[in-house]
Amino acid sequence: MLKRNWPLIVLTLISTVQFFDRAMMVIVIEPIKQEFGLSDSQLGMVSGLSYAAAFAIAGIPLGWLADRVNRRNLLASLLVLWSGFVFWAGGAGSFLGLIAARIGIGAMDAGGQPCSVSIISDLASREKRAGAVATFYAGVPLGMLLGFMGGGFIAANYGWRTGFFVAAVPGLLLAALLWFTVQEPARGAAEQAHAEPEQNAPSLAESLRFMLGQPSLRMVILGSILVTSTSSAMMSWIGSLLIRTHQLSLPEMGIMTSLCMGGFGAIGTVYFGRLADRLGAQSMRLQPQLMAAGAAWIAVFGAAVCLLPSVAGVAVALALFAAGVAGLNGPTYALTQSLVQVRMRGVSMSVLVVLLNLIGVGLGPTIAGVLSDAFSVQHGPDSVRWAMACVLVLNIPAIFVFARAARNIEADLARAQQ
Repeated sequence: MLKRNWPLIVLTLISTVQFFDRAMMVIVIEPIKQEFGLSDSQLGMVSGLSYAAAFAIAGIPLGWLADRVNRRNLLASLLVLWSGFVFWAGGAGSFLGLIAARIGIGAMDAGGQPCSVSIISDLASREKRAGAVATFYAGVPLGMLLGFMGGGFIAANYGWRTGFFVAAVPGLLLAALLWFTVQEPARGAAEQAHAEPEQNAPSLAESLRFMLGQPSLRMVILGSILVTSTSSAMMSWIGSLLIRTHQLSLPEMGIMTSLCMGGFGAIGTVYFGRLADRLGAQSMRLQPQLMAAGAAWIAVFGAAVCLLPSVAGVAVALALFAAGVAGLNGPTYALTQSLVQVRMRGVSMSVLVVLLNLIGVGLGPTIAGVLSDAFSVQHGPDSVRWAMACVLVLNIPAIFVFARAARNIEADLARAQQ
């Protein structure tokens, strides 16, 4: 059992470490603001746009490469370089230096999910794929838990730079573990129909045309972009909300966000991934319908996080919000793999994560920062609260987009298997 699940365990640990860095940025955003004298708009560029732009530029070429080369070796190499840029972020001496480090981190991060999810899709059948992918994405909230809790402690006691130095070390260790203990699986093994030789992989243009021809895949991607915009804005600014509006200390904020977003996020990821598998066994139409319900859940509890007056109420709402956000990962990424042909999985995954990071992670936090600056004259420290609430409106169209994906999903799945 351990041998069979070992690749999934290692890939989940890698996901955990990489999201530790993202959570660290949330924790240290206020100390960075103070040290470099930055505006909220500049903070949005550091936490969102600089990372996302590099991710977007590197993402699709790396996804294309993942469909053609040994994915294990590619992922291990990217992880080593990623660790170097995280270390650089800790030593940045200026705003521009920090931006440069975030650009490097984003570029190296871009190949991680296409390689990992493509490997997992070759190890898990379509009927069990959402649960397996959800297990991998449990690394996201677990990384947040460790980043928020550990990052809060480290930043409060040793300074924000030390947190990045600490985050760089596990990446190097996991790169070695991946290289020496995980084998590259045969492509298409889970479908019992191996892919064609490497040189016969579809071109990028062919893969993109196929994706555009899948109506349900287009809807899944669009809905995911909208939800990611809101969830990224919430994640990037939740620390500022708790410190400015509710007067929490840095360690208190780290503990609260780690338990709510990390702990409950991990529970939501695994639970909704398995639920998606059970619903998909009845009818695959039920998976995008579950995602529509998740988008509504996120909107309701996200608004509660922004508007509730008590810390206890915010904590409960944040835990439920995080469970909903993380819960969408399993069905979203599993469908992205199932709705394309075997040799298109790297490109499909990279297109999704590029769009999510460029538009969702890139613009969501940045828009919230610009709105917070605009609201500051009238609302003072509460400006970030109203900025976050405004961004959450994007979840409303996401509900209808996910519901529409259910219309064509059965036919699109059959087409992907041809």
